Amino acid sequence: MKTGFMSLDLIMKTLSQLPRMTVIVPFFRGESLLHPKFAEIMQELSKFDVVQLASNGDFLPNKKIRKAILDNCSFFSLSLHEFILPKETPHLRFFYEATGKLTTQVSILDKYLPEKYKKLFIHRWRNHVDRVRIYKEHSQHGFGSMGTVTNRRCSKPFEEMVVYWNGEVGLCNHDWNCGVNLGDLNTQSICEVWNGEPYKRVRMLQRKQIITCRDCSFESNKVYGEIIDGRSNRKK
Repeated sequence: MKTGFMSLDLIMKTLSQLPRMTVIVPFFRGESLLHPKFAEIMQELSKFDVVQLASNGDFLPNKKIRKAILDNCSFFSLSLHEFILPKETPHLRFFYEATGKLTTQVSILDKYLPEKYKKLFIHRWRNHVDRVRIYKEHSQHGFGSMGTVTNRRCSKPFEEMVVYWNGEVGLCNHDWNCGVNLGDLNTQSICEVWNGEPYKRVRMLQRKQIITCRDCSFESNKVYGEIIDGRSNRKK
């Protein structure tokens, strides 16, 4: 699937159709901080109660970008792609500024974290963030295995909507390449897509009946990975 930036017009059109209590997650398989209109987009998200963002953090030293996150996000996760301790990263200023303003997390795949350094990593980072997450790589190309495959009905088609950069709507955040297209927000409203026949069919079918979902083992309400409380949640 091609990649790109969602247009500001499409973003505004989509957000205008959502109620304030909608949980907004403005990233998917890319780096949102690269969007040329990132600050403007974040300002528009200020009207929503919950905004959750994940980033590799390369642009956190940019004051304008940092302020846009601090002012408009409720949760921010720094995704590390290598073993790094806090003193080796320029991101600490952001976490100091974020104290009391939003929930922060640092996350890393267990394959990037040598076992002999795991305790040190947790000890150092939990002093700067609200929680530390260590998790297994569950997919390399979309719909990878997250454990034992289950035939339980998935909650995602009933609770979430994933919109790709070009306005197409896919099954869920594990469907990287829009294997099942459920609509297009360029020509349809959110309500039309949500209540459309493709969505209804997905909700009716068992997981094993949808080719894209057959090998997915996602379970609702399950925490994937190890979550360690950090500075604000640690017991005293």
